[in-house]
Amino acid sequence: MRNWINSLIKNNKITTGIYGLLLLTIIIFIIISPGSFSSGHLLNIIRQSAPLGIVAIGQTLVLLVAGIDLSVGAVISLVNVVAASMMMGSNENILTAVAATLLISLLIGFINGITILKVNIPPFLVTLAMSLVIEGFYMVYTKGSPKGNIAEGFRFVSDGWIGPLPISGLIWLAIWIIFSFFLYKTTWGRKVYVTGGNTKTSFLSGIKTNVIIITAYMLSSLLAGVSGLLISAFIGVASVGVGDTYTLNSIAAVVIGGTAFTGGRGGLAGTFAGVLIMSLLQSMMTMLNIPEAGKFISQGLVIAIMVAINQKLVKSR
Repeated sequence: MRNWINSLIKNNKITTGIYGLLLLTIIIFIIISPGSFSSGHLLNIIRQSAPLGIVAIGQTLVLLVAGIDLSVGAVISLVNVVAASMMMGSNENILTAVAATLLISLLIGFINGITILKVNIPPFLVTLAMSLVIEGFYMVYTKGSPKGNIAEGFRFVSDGWIGPLPISGLIWLAIWIIFSFFLYKTTWGRKVYVTGGNTKTSFLSGIKTNVIIITAYMLSSLLAGVSGLLISAFIGVASVGVGDTYTLNSIAAVVIGGTAFTGGRGGLAGTFAGVLIMSLLQSMMTMLNIPEAGKFISQGLVIAIMVAINQKLVKSR
């Protein structure tokens, strides 16, 4: 019991530090551009952060079981081109397109998990290979020229607001709350942490580790599909490669949030802040008119520093 209490206190310290980092980022944002920062601007950042926030939830689950998912960006792009081509601007096709794309996403996650476990290939290689397969598939599917557009009735999930709150932000928050509950308050969540901490010991203790790992990859891919639908609703058309940046950004947000690559350490509480930190940094660099090359350099340096600090805190537990 004492060890559990000490671990909980240290976890809270790490999470508190991450939110302190988020507060510092907001303060820097205000100092750099005091006239641009407002509640409306912050809500708009949250709206734009929703796709990254949702895919980062799935990436967190995979990292917690000591894995990694490099196929999420390709899944987002695939969902975009398939959804647009199936909807063709018609509201009548929304349900079919949403169901089909989410089922495809689940299947991809299942294949990832099964391949990692049965073929015994590292998750890095399996999901990287899967991303290349998916990219090849949607290139063939679109013949290099994607067609179709998103139905107007579906675009409200990205463009709509309920009072002062963006619908996409509320969707992100709802998904985060649901998965946080299962991760922190259920037996399944405890099994995720134990499996990531030591898979062999967990298996010998009677935990169905294979089921936990496959489920994590399926959820990661499913949430990438949800993210792809939100992005599709935002841009309104099919766009090859629209999800390319989300793979590394989701990993960076999760690790900035305190989740370790070694598995079993971290959680969704820090991921939420990590996503907002990433989004605020990108917004600041855009407002400062920093060119793309400078953005990549600055963002890379900041991420590297933040990751190093948080990983050191995690390892010191």
